[in-house]
Amino acid sequence: MFNLIWGKSDEDKRENARVIGLFFYLFCVVSASTIGRTAADTLFLSRFDSSQLSFMYLPQAASLILAGFLFQRYGGRVRLDRLILFLIPALSVLVALSRVGVGLDFIWVYPVIYVGYDVINFLMIVCFWQFASSVLDQRKVKKTIPLVGSGGIVGGIVSGFGLKLIAPLVGTANLIFFYAGLQVLALLAVVLVRRMSANAEEMFDGPKKAKAPSGSGAKEPGSGLFKNVPHLKYVAILSAALVLSLTFVDYQFKVILRGTLQNDALAGFMGSFYGFSGLCALIVQLFVAGKLVSRFGVMTSILVFPLALLAGSLGVLFVPVLAMAIVVKGSDKVLGDTINSSVNQLIMFPISPKWRNRSKSFLDGVVRNGAKGLAAISLIILSPILSAREFSFVVIGLLGIGIYAAVRVKGAYLKMLLSTLEERGNDLQEDELDLMDPASRQLLIDALGSPDRQQVLYALRILGNMGSFDLAPYVPTLLRHPSAEVGVEALLYAERTKPAGMEKELLPILDSASSHPKVISQALITLSAYAKEDHLERISGKLEAEDIEIRAGAIAGLIKYYGIEGMFRAVGTLKALIESASEEERTAMASLFGRIGIREFYKPLIPLLQDSSADVQKCALQSAGNLGVTELVVHIVPLLQESQTRREAIEALASYDAKAILPMLEPYLDGDKPSLHVPKVFERIGNQAAFSLLFRKYDAVSHGMRDKLLDALVGIKNKDIKADYKEIERLALMELDSYGRFAEHSAWNAEHARDEEVLDAAGQSRLTMIRRVFQLLGLAYDPKTIDAVYVGWSEGDARRQANAAEVMDQMLQGELRTELTRWMLAPSVTTAKGGKTKREQLEWLYEHGDEGLREVARYAISEEETEAASVQSAGRVGSYADEADGDLLRERMWTMRALKKASLFEGFTSKDLLPIVRYLKPVDVPAGEFVFQAKDPGDSLYLVREGRAGVYRNGIKVDEREAGDSFGQTAVLTRRLRTAAVRAETNMRLLRLDSADFYEALFDRTELALEMMKRLSRKLRSAMANQAPTQQGGKDDSSGRFSEAAATAETTGIASEPHNQVILRRVLVLQKIELFAHLSQDDFIRLAHRVEEVVYEPGEAICRMDEYGDTMFGIIEGGIRVHRGTETLADLGVGQCFGEMAIIDSGPRSADCTAVERTVLLRLHRHQVFSFCFQQIDVLKGMVRVLADRLREIS
Repeated sequence: MFNLIWGKSDEDKRENARVIGLFFYLFCVVSASTIGRTAADTLFLSRFDSSQLSFMYLPQAASLILAGFLFQRYGGRVRLDRLILFLIPALSVLVALSRVGVGLDFIWVYPVIYVGYDVINFLMIVCFWQFASSVLDQRKVKKTIPLVGSGGIVGGIVSGFGLKLIAPLVGTANLIFFYAGLQVLALLAVVLVRRMSANAEEMFDGPKKAKAPSGSGAKEPGSGLFKNVPHLKYVAILSAALVLSLTFVDYQFKVILRGTLQNDALAGFMGSFYGFSGLCALIVQLFVAGKLVSRFGVMTSILVFPLALLAGSLGVLFVPVLAMAIVVKGSDKVLGDTINSSVNQLIMFPISPKWRNRSKSFLDGVVRNGAKGLAAISLIILSPILSAREFSFVVIGLLGIGIYAAVRVKGAYLKMLLSTLEERGNDLQEDELDLMDPASRQLLIDALGSPDRQQVLYALRILGNMGSFDLAPYVPTLLRHPSAEVGVEALLYAERTKPAGMEKELLPILDSASSHPKVISQALITLSAYAKEDHLERISGKLEAEDIEIRAGAIAGLIKYYGIEGMFRAVGTLKALIESASEEERTAMASLFGRIGIREFYKPLIPLLQDSSADVQKCALQSAGNLGVTELVVHIVPLLQESQTRREAIEALASYDAKAILPMLEPYLDGDKPSLHVPKVFERIGNQAAFSLLFRKYDAVSHGMRDKLLDALVGIKNKDIKADYKEIERLALMELDSYGRFAEHSAWNAEHARDEEVLDAAGQSRLTMIRRVFQLLGLAYDPKTIDAVYVGWSEGDARRQANAAEVMDQMLQGELRTELTRWMLAPSVTTAKGGKTKREQLEWLYEHGDEGLREVARYAISEEETEAASVQSAGRVGSYADEADGDLLRERMWTMRALKKASLFEGFTSKDLLPIVRYLKPVDVPAGEFVFQAKDPGDSLYLVREGRAGVYRNGIKVDEREAGDSFGQTAVLTRRLRTAAVRAETNMRLLRLDSADFYEALFDRTELALEMMKRLSRKLRSAMANQAPTQQGGKDDSSGRFSEAAATAETTGIASEPHNQVILRRVLVLQKIELFAHLSQDDFIRLAHRVEEVVYEPGEAICRMDEYGDTMFGIIEGGIRVHRGTETLADLGVGQCFGEMAIIDSGPRSADCTAVERTVLLRLHRHQVFSFCFQQIDVLKGMVRVLADRLREIS
């Protein structure tokens, strides 16, 4: 019971201790405020007529505004906790001195304390909430804020009823001593909470101000504040409306009350009023406020108080009696101090500390006090004119304005939340390119003359598929391009269109010895397309050519365009090549059938699709895709499983007619032999039918297939694809239910290393489920927003996690909103609800988990059975592992643990490493033999299973490796030459992981590859940080002075160009970057819509060390110097990328990057990289190798 209340973990205990300390702090502040306010009101009204009240509001407001301005201006210069430790004693002394003035009955003291006590109360409450927001865990504020706030309510109750008891006994004047004493007690609470809070420097110091760009004028504080806190203007309007309304309500209340009670009777009544209203407020706080905020969210709860006040003011208007005035005034205490106060604090928590404190000071010191000043002036003017009842008209009008502002808060609040999570990046729409405008066409025509192969091919393929554009005049020039691929593409266009007079360009190609065989081959087919008898003999003569490509071209041309006679001439050569033992000839034949394009000629492709050569299979797949014969589908699908043929198999299947292929692929999603890569085919097809079929199958497929289905659904989804929100909500709730059940069955204590492995695997499964929930939501909402929320929650600090949950709280509705935000804010460790044993929990995880979790759970159960020696009595134990299988299972677990010890895989779980373990091959090495020598090509990692090996450099033994150790880790990533020799000291058994197999394992586990990149990036940071300190004095701080301005100006210039020109230029330059070498044309267009293009002049800083990084850059033109101070770490040129470490591991920049000449960069934000680039496995491989190479060079 104690743990349930106090908390199990140390962090929970510290947080609960801080909540109790803050509860007492606020109790003292509110109690003091109630007593001080009551004493000041009673003493003033006892010596002045109630008509003087309207004149007191103005100096009161002016004093509060001045205090708020001074606090906002100068309070931030002193650390908050130190400021409070000075301020409270100083204020307590002033209060004590005021009692002396009251005792001497100085008439001026009464208006001074009437105003002064309000200023003191204002400073005390502002300091409290800034202090509370600094020490509370922002992920738990929706639960802790009502608890902390109830301290104020209890303080109001106790002080209210206490006033009724003590005021007649000690007199109103002596209440001032209680006022000062409670402030001293509040100081004690501050000291206690401060001691409970670690890292006071970090908690109470705001972030350092960034230096403004040189030469730029400083922005007005207000504009900067409203820009960084967009919902502040609406909150300010609402607050001002409420303050004005409450001031008029307070005036109504006191005027009516003054006519009935005097002196101590008045103090006693007000004490009872505060006591009973406080008691009602406590009930609301404990039983209504928390549930209201949790059930309906902050934005709905913010309307409760103004609507209640509006209803009460209507009551005063129609029934202007004391009872109704008490009800309206009481709503301020019952709702204003509970629901409204909590909501006003909650909407400020998501803001960064720097802007949060400024916003609070602005609201409390300027807006609310300014509104009080305006109310005071209004009272002076209106009180002689309007009766207490007629003031309700003014109140109702003000509340109408406030309610309108409250409604408008939501949109701006959501915008602010998103801005704290992730940059949104470029908002260009991913629509199709419109190439009808002359400027876009000219850009493509100019690209045809480029020496760059990729640019020419892109332009050629685009223009060649435009029916309105005649490419024929450019073909002769393209045929002379140094790239054979360009020549072949130009000839394909000529084959399709058969431009007049093209034969004279083709004949010299056939006769030239310098022509590339692939160009000659396609030239033969293109010449055959004209089907002229004059060329028949020339084409037939090429059937005897030595080069297989040329013979294949002749066969294709004859069969495709010369009918029976052509078939007769080519059939002998065709038969010989099909039956050839030469891989080169079989490869040529595999391509041939696609080039012929006759569907009836599909049967010879079947054995070629089953060929032992991956190159033959790739060409056969291309031909199968061209033919589109459904009988080949069953032979194509198995090739999806192989990494070498997967891309081609996907393209082949996607090229089929969608209506025919989709029903044929459906059984591969949930049938007896599901294929995890079939969803990629659906993604490539990308229509509504493909989307709907995948969506319909989500329920029935395995956990692993769900991940693949969702990846495909996210890839398909665009503005034209319709998704059923109700079904998305149902599936998301299903995943959240699984998440909760996995959490419940993971709530047991680990006693062994194997138990830790099970809990780690279960934790990963839970994270996968929650990731699937966000992916599902991305189908119904803006995917960039959902991605930003997921990144903020999964990788951000406490504030970003709380803000992520708040975005979901505002965006979603109903049960899905409640369940998702509950788990987003839940602790990672969940308390078990039932009394199940660990064995029962393990069995449940085994039955419901994915393959990796089942493996480690089975091992844990098997080991428990062995230790308990209860195999015979364990009932269904035999279903987990028999003796032989148990040995294999233990061997796999030993291998996984050995891999985890290798620095390359440090931090990975057994579940992560299971796919890699399957690729390890045993190798026996006799004593005295070398495993490898220095300078040998390196392409594998070794684990020592048995024996001992020595590591030698230049013939000197420098290290040893024993059972469980590893060596050759870098080689598996980079395939570099070995830097040392390894020799077996004893007979050894090794487990070898080849580089190709390593990347094969990564191919199906994108999250594993991402984790690998994060760890490599962190190691690279560490290696750079451990280098000898460099002199910073030589760095020219002026180098980046105009960087941001220049980049902004250039971006503006780019953005002003026609949309199509921008996209086309980006496509052409993206192809220069090595990182994107494996992207398709469609990929390039999609990526071009996402990236931003910026230009930097020589000496300008692109990024600086220790700055938070959320972008990476690719170099289009120019060069970049990577350095730390004056020490150069690397020089980067065209086609290279940098800045990937910061977006990979969410850390600060590890070095400065400066342009050494005029440099054009493409800038990609974090969410763009993760949502697009890293979905391409070849890009992942490239990034892993880049990081490993850099680490090796620095180390």
